[in-house]
Amino acid sequence: MNTKAMLKLATLLFLSLMTACGAGETKVETRKPVKVKAVELRSSATSVRYSASIRPNSQVEIAFKVGGYVDAVAQVADPSGQRRYIQAGDVVFKGTVLARVRQSDYAAQVNQANAQVLEARSGLDTNNAQLAEARTAVETARAQVADSEAAFERATRDFERAKTLYATQSMIKPDFDAAKAQYDGSAARLKASKGQLSQAQAKVTTATSQIGAAEARIKSAQAQTAQAVIPLQDTQLRAPVSGVVMERRVELGALVAGGTPGFVLADLTTVKAVFGVPDLALQSMRLGATLSLTTDGVPGAEFSGHISRISPSADQTSRVFEVEVTIPNPQGLLKPGMIASLAVSEGGAAPVEVPVVPLTAVTRSKENPSAYVIFVVEEQNGRQVARRRDVSLGETFGNAVAVTGGVRAGELVVTTGATHVADGEAVQVVP
Repeated sequence: MNTKAMLKLATLLFLSLMTACGAGETKVETRKPVKVKAVELRSSATSVRYSASIRPNSQVEIAFKVGGYVDAVAQVADPSGQRRYIQAGDVVFKGTVLARVRQSDYAAQVNQANAQVLEARSGLDTNNAQLAEARTAVETARAQVADSEAAFERATRDFERAKTLYATQSMIKPDFDAAKAQYDGSAARLKASKGQLSQAQAKVTTATSQIGAAEARIKSAQAQTAQAVIPLQDTQLRAPVSGVVMERRVELGALVAGGTPGFVLADLTTVKAVFGVPDLALQSMRLGATLSLTTDGVPGAEFSGHISRISPSADQTSRVFEVEVTIPNPQGLLKPGMIASLAVSEGGAAPVEVPVVPLTAVTRSKENPSAYVIFVVEEQNGRQVARRRDVSLGETFGNAVAVTGGVRAGELVVTTGATHVADGEAVQVVP
């Protein structure tokens, strides 16, 4: 047998074997893997849903108290370690110097006031020295007066005795004249010493008055210094509270006037959710009541707060009453301007049990984009198939949502893979 005949025989044998194998095969059904979760029941009262706007707990606009050229703006380190000027979104602490106006002009006023204080104190030192000198002179004059009085008393006694003796002709005229001269001289010296004492006392009075004036000048100069220090300190724009920079309105080198806003700070450790309710819903609002809310800005998270304010009057335009809910925000997840959703139970409504499914189980209807569907896994002829159920959404419970109609508690709904299965398609439940 030649080579060509052998190749032909081998080809026929291969085709026969392939035909025999094909005749024995059976078609295997493909099942899509999905994850499921049982439908749960949650207690829910009849409620009304409101949209609320997130606002800072407090917001303050910081303005310059004095004018001048801005010669410094606070800097922070960015993630790469480079220094940059502070900007919106940065966190600052109370007392931080955010910006500074040139201080030289205000420092000169302080120096001038300090010089006046030094001058007044120098004058006070001089007056104190003059007072000490005047008091010493008073003491000296008093000693002289005492000596003069003693001498005058002796001269007076001698003169009285001389007059008696002279009247009885027991003293000659020269001795009498000497006694009289002694008397007149001591009287003159007593008068002179008293005059010196009066002058010294007058100097004490004058020096005391001058000290009072000097002390008054010192107090006035110190007051001027304190007054000059205030604008010098006000050249530094400090953060009055700890918070987040919402806006920076000043640039380095800018000329600002007193009262010019430089920064806007907000306290975001606590935020407020503000919404409006009609007058008929006011009976459902109570100060201190706890409300929960969600926001698309932080998906899957639920925040809780208490009603901290209810407006006593309605808005003249919208005719609704403003309600404020204070919410702790330690991680800063809630930002001003976010829109939050919250449900308020109507007064007197009894709670009811509603079926709840995970949010991941809900998909948009392909036929009607505004409608929602879920897929339930059922047993049919020993296999698991996905069945479509049209549903309407109700209240949210964190990562779950209430659905109306189409499902019962305990049924298994597809949570992973729902967008890839069709109604009646076989599925394989995986852990």
